Amino acid sequence: MIIFTALLAFGCEPAPPSITPSGNIIKIGIIAPFSVSDVAKGEEGLRGIHTAMAMHPLLNNGDKVELIVRDDQNNPAKAVQALKELTHTEQVAAVLTLSGSETVLAMAGQANVHQIPIVAVLATHPDVTKDNHWVSQICFDNIFQGQVAAFFVRDDLLVDRVAIFKTPTNIYSSNLAAEFKDQFRALGGDVTDVVEILGEEADLVQTLTRVREKDPELLYMPLAAQDVIAIQQVLKQMGWDPREMASDGLLATVISQHTEHLDLLDGLLATEFFHYLSQVTEFGQRAKKAHKGRATSYTAMAVEGFSILLDAMNRCDDPADRDCINRQIRSTTDFEGLIGKISIDAKGKAHRPLIVNGIKNGRMQYIVKVY
Repeated sequence: MIIFTALLAFGCEPAPPSITPSGNIIKIGIIAPFSVSDVAKGEEGLRGIHTAMAMHPLLNNGDKVELIVRDDQNNPAKAVQALKELTHTEQVAAVLTLSGSETVLAMAGQANVHQIPIVAVLATHPDVTKDNHWVSQICFDNIFQGQVAAFFVRDDLLVDRVAIFKTPTNIYSSNLAAEFKDQFRALGGDVTDVVEILGEEADLVQTLTRVREKDPELLYMPLAAQDVIAIQQVLKQMGWDPREMASDGLLATVISQHTEHLDLLDGLLATEFFHYLSQVTEFGQRAKKAHKGRATSYTAMAVEGFSILLDAMNRCDDPADRDCINRQIRSTTDFEGLIGKISIDAKGKAHRPLIVNGIKNGRMQYIVKVY
């Protein structure tokens, strides 16, 4: 089942706009992975962008938005080249990226050079907005996600001992694992292991056997979907059924790229942006009417991210003015998202709730919401 079937279901076409078309076109750049790995972010996210465009066919002044899409394969070098091309050759007014943290960090390093607003929809690394004036995060960051996860595991589940898994070559995984570890230890918890996952299944059997000997009560796994799946397969072989917690985007990726393994996620906890059967806002109701096809958390986040970008453009006298767009994004206050308010501060950080869910039958089952 699709996680947001109830949140963004099949719907009718939106009503024709009452705004008179101006005949002008403003270009927006999209940088996302559409091939190689992490294609779910690009493909599912682009569905969300098209939903947002169906909801807002024209800007308030009648201008039409045109997408200029680039596939970065979630590769930092390709993303930086795409950013340069979109900024200077295509002359886009802003860039929205659906890529992961490592790739967006590379773009962020060039943001002050190109001076173009960049909306990071899914990159949760806290340094995405550091030392630049042009990148804004629509998602919560890893500091918030890691701390909330640690507090929930320690205070709500009353877990004393955890084993933490991370991929050392992945910036997102390493950073989130570190945030969780520091907070869990600060709360008096014991970290029995910090396990580095390198994708070798033979080693994984031996590794999990050693981890089990230290008797952790929970496994914390901010890992790529394929690594979580591999761990679940080995745990099943071992007959070991510990509590487990994963991080944002896991279910969305499995639904999109690894559907045959969906049943392996049953019983896992996960931090996420939404949950199945979330009570939607008026904005969310309009999104339901505009959306076509399946939807995951990547789709829903892209609906919000692109709509926030359009809202910022509408608050500029010239909706193609990059400096104004950037200022307006970073002064977003109580924007009505799909399930609640979203604000973005002057440093480009989003303030939005995080939800702890349990995964059951391919759906996120709500446990608690944290602001």
